[in-house]
Amino acid sequence: LITDFLQFIVMSTGLIVTTFLILYKVGWSTLVDTVQTHYGKGGFNPFVNEDMGWSYVIFNALLNTAAVLTWQTQIARVLAARDSKTGRKVYTGTSFFFVARFLIPGIWGIAALALLTPQQVGGNSLLAMPKMLSIIVPPGMMGLLIAAMLAADMSTDSSYMLTWGSVIYNDIMAPFRKQKWSEKKGIFWNRTIIALIGVFLLVYGLWYKIEGDLWTYLGITGTIYLSSMSVLLIACCYWKRANNWGATAAIIFGALVPVATLVLQKVGPLTNWFQKNDTSCGVATYMIVALAMIIGSLLKPRYRGPAKGKE
Repeated sequence: LITDFLQFIVMSTGLIVTTFLILYKVGWSTLVDTVQTHYGKGGFNPFVNEDMGWSYVIFNALLNTAAVLTWQTQIARVLAARDSKTGRKVYTGTSFFFVARFLIPGIWGIAALALLTPQQVGGNSLLAMPKMLSIIVPPGMMGLLIAAMLAADMSTDSSYMLTWGSVIYNDIMAPFRKQKWSEKKGIFWNRTIIALIGVFLLVYGLWYKIEGDLWTYLGITGTIYLSSMSVLLIACCYWKRANNWGATAAIIFGALVPVATLVLQKVGPLTNWFQKNDTSCGVATYMIVALAMIIGSLLKPRYRGPAKGKE
């Protein structure tokens, strides 16, 4: 936790200083004019943007609400809080950074669009932001920025690996353990799980070809977990009829629909439709999961207890 906190300090310092440097050298009016020139009204209003629209906005609203409620790296900190009051302070204190994680990359991307020509990028838009930073950020500051990027990557990867490794070990593997494992064996399996997660990230990060934009792809894959867990959390807290049948159905459909979307983007006669309507599939996932939770819970017979006089 101390290491993650220090990495967070380095990351925040580097990102915020770089952002202010971009605003100083490029200027806010230039950023606004660039968006207006390249995207028109669609650059400011997602509802009229051809690549976004209602489904994009609704999907991201559902996605980020679910992430705030159930995402492991966030919830791990809340659950480690001393009491509910401290937990609320965690949410309040980190709320700005939830906004900044979208705002800062957006500002940097717009600055790259304002400063670079297509010839400078060379047809690869992924190189635009690094090239822009090499122009704006001075050499000494570039070192701090690289340290911030590495800190962000290390703290993110370590948090993900530890939390997901813990979920797999404690929640998925636990039912298959007939007796309690020794500490040595538990540590071995935790390390093995984390290593396998690292291999999965390596393969998926380097060799899997993403269809569509990166953020929507991350949203669809994240929905495999977020859709079912957020529905489970809300239903179990606020609906008395919620039970394990509904939870099982929600988890199954929460995994099936996003996975089917990713597969059908690659194979089958409807690949183009699924590539263009991935956010609609994301919205449909949350709706289907909610219905699965309700229908599954209602299908389970209610236990009414022994009849009077027959105890």
